[in-house]
Amino acid sequence: MIVTIITDFGTANPGDTVSIQLFPAARHEGIVGHDGYIISRSRRFGGVVALAPSVFSDGRLRDNHGYIGRLDPEETVRRAEDLIGERGYDVMRHNCVHFVNWVNGLHRDARMSDNFLQHPSLSEVARNFIWPRW
Repeated sequence: MIVTIITDFGTANPGDTVSIQLFPAARHEGIVGHDGYIISRSRRFGGVVALAPSVFSDGRLRDNHGYIGRLDPEETVRRAEDLIGERGYDVMRHNCVHFVNWVNGLHRDARMSDNFLQHPSLSEVARNFIWPRW
């Protein structure tokens, strides 16, 4: 997979998946809409929102993963736009990756399992960390 750093969102096409790095093992993902806004399920905003690219990235570099879906990009954008305003976020069941996968016609958890295999979870790190006894 080729990842392109977006410095000008004019290079992103509707339906593209974009992301920002949150911390070493986590990314926040969204879908580029027709108006250039990024549609995502956000913990910060409590559900599915359409945000200006600068608000979505919050000062971080944005990666453009291109179109990753099995559906037509128009259908992906339509599905994403239909969910704007839906409330709710759950890191394990209703997060940004689940949202991006579903609107792209992929299995909801398709890429989540890859992330868990490639990166230890924070709970795993905490469980295996040797805590000092002061």
